[in-house]
Amino acid sequence: MELICQGILYFTIYSFLGWMCECVYCSVPAKKFINRGFLAGPVCPVYGFGALLVILALQPVADRAVLVFLAGMVLTSALEYLTSVILEKLFHMKWWDYSHYRFNIHGRVCLLNSVLFGLLCVVVVMGIHPHVAAGVERIPPLGQAMLAGVILGMFACDCWISVRTTLEVSGKLEQLRLAAAELKERTDSYRDQFQQGLEQKLEQLREDSDWEAGRAAAAERIEQMKARIAELSSGSRLLHRRLIDAFPNLRSTRDETVMEKVREAIREMREARRQNKHNKGKD
Repeated sequence: MELICQGILYFTIYSFLGWMCECVYCSVPAKKFINRGFLAGPVCPVYGFGALLVILALQPVADRAVLVFLAGMVLTSALEYLTSVILEKLFHMKWWDYSHYRFNIHGRVCLLNSVLFGLLCVVVVMGIHPHVAAGVERIPPLGQAMLAGVILGMFACDCWISVRTTLEVSGKLEQLRLAAAELKERTDSYRDQFQQGLEQKLEQLREDSDWEAGRAAAAERIEQMKARIAELSSGSRLLHRRLIDAFPNLRSTRDETVMEKVREAIREMREARRQNKHNKGKD
């Protein structure tokens, strides 16, 4: 039981450290704070799992930096690749894409990140973990158990909220994709219906009140579809926007264009808010 509690504490510590690294890595280029990670809290679980995997698997060679680097690079890259596949299958979204990097595998992992992970494994196994382990062991067993229980409860709540939010985003993207597809289909259909044929035939049709009514109905339906797309694009909740900000390369695997519509709507909404604040400041 004590080993399990210690494992939970190690997992939490490295998830938090990983979250800090990700936030710095993403926030500095963006020049703004980005709460990086799948979960809403200050943790990146993939780093926690990766650290535990590396610490346990590489314990026999923990004093050999080259072996830790090479084995850690392989293990963490495999974990990142598997995580990418699982998230994509579950939510029908691609969370990161390294296709623009050289030496990548399906855009899920790349050599640059693998090398960085390998170096990080050396730092963790040979530098950080001995101090983390010593600090955790100083906590009494009862304290470890209580702390682990609280952490598990917090993780469970965060996971539930984050999974629900991600499913909502995925469902919204699917609705947007279907609405855009229907709009295109209807537009093409109406265009073919009302614009094909000889000019003489069109002139004749224009005199037909039924045709005019049909054209008006078609135009109204197209406007309704456009309004629906605008509503889906702009109606993002705070948690939805956080998730989209956290993963700049997030996109739907079913239609890559729909996420851009959502991002553009979010940018417009934020710009409108900034403009309103600016105008109020002048008043």
